[in-house]
Amino acid sequence: MIANPLRASRALRTIHPLPHARVVTRFAQPSAFFTRHSHPTFHHGIRHNVPKVFRVVMSTKPPLQPNKIDKEFEREVAQKKLEQRPEEVSSSSSVRAVFEASQTSPPDEPDVMEGLKGDINTVKETFALASVPREPFVLGLAGTLPYLVTSLSTVILSWNLNTDWPTKSSFVNAFLFNHEEAAQWLHFLEPIQVGYGAVIISFLGAIHWGLEFAEKQTLEDRARLRYGIGVLAPAVAWPTIFMPIQWALTTQFAAFCVLYYVDSQATVKGWAPPWYASYRFVLTAVVGAAIAISLIGRAKIGEGRTRLSSSELADRIRAKVTPDSNRDWAKEEEKERERIHEEKKQEEKRKKEEEEKAKEEQEKKKKQEKKEGAADTKEEGEEQKGD
Repeated sequence: MIANPLRASRALRTIHPLPHARVVTRFAQPSAFFTRHSHPTFHHGIRHNVPKVFRVVMSTKPPLQPNKIDKEFEREVAQKKLEQRPEEVSSSSSVRAVFEASQTSPPDEPDVMEGLKGDINTVKETFALASVPREPFVLGLAGTLPYLVTSLSTVILSWNLNTDWPTKSSFVNAFLFNHEEAAQWLHFLEPIQVGYGAVIISFLGAIHWGLEFAEKQTLEDRARLRYGIGVLAPAVAWPTIFMPIQWALTTQFAAFCVLYYVDSQATVKGWAPPWYASYRFVLTAVVGAAIAISLIGRAKIGEGRTRLSSSELADRIRAKVTPDSNRDWAKEEEKERERIHEEKKQEEKRKKEEEEKAKEEQEKKKKQEKKEGAADTKEEGEEQKGD
């Protein structure tokens, strides 16, 4: 098209009026290239196009219109004779077969395991913490060790309390505690686990204070969130040391989950390092699993003994058992029965002797009373004779 370069060219605005000025003004309408300078200047690329513009403007033959049909060319084409091309055109070249091979290569079938592999790789990358710096990575994993130790110890001690002690195996007895010692160790672990959890929750809240102190520019929304987390975290954590162990662990588990949500949102908003969300996810998963194991282990104490009340279980825990496990309990039971039988005989014999003694004393009293009564009657008779 000729109209487009004429309309878009700035050079036409510097041409003096010519006989074909009407054509120029018709095509040289204001466009996106028009600039409001009092004296337009030629750019380097336009200077080379100026002769072509003059040639088009001064041409006596009008340019072809894109929407106009060239009838002469159509007549020439209609008078031409079609050439035979049997190698290309045949009776069956324009007929499509019912079954034919595809002209394009079939698309690759999607791998069924590709999605699963991608998910597995995502989980691996998350738990690998490749983007986390080495120092917080090592210290964070080390911080979960007290939770893991206390949780596993709780499970072992609960199993110990549910097992009859001493057992028939001397090997097992060498590793197990008696019920009193197991209960003491279990009560000893309670304040350690709850207190350590309160310290960690307070530390997670204090991290946001440090992040806010490191900012060069203060934002009200960000500062309120960070300072609020730093205050609420210890306010929720430390009262748990006065709660029962089950309620304390449950409350701390909820606090860890809420803090993880807050930290992930802070990472999304750019208020925390980009690796902090995945780092907190892994540590929260480890701590949450440890707390769940502790709760399950404590719930298993006394399970399978539905008829055993809490007081009976406490008596069982406090009961002292002799460490000798090689005694013949059948003989001991037989001896105990004989001893009880002998005690009953002795008790019956003692009662009979006491009854006989009581009867003898009563008879003596009766004889004494008779003697005293006879003496009194003699004295009364003598007194009457004297009168």
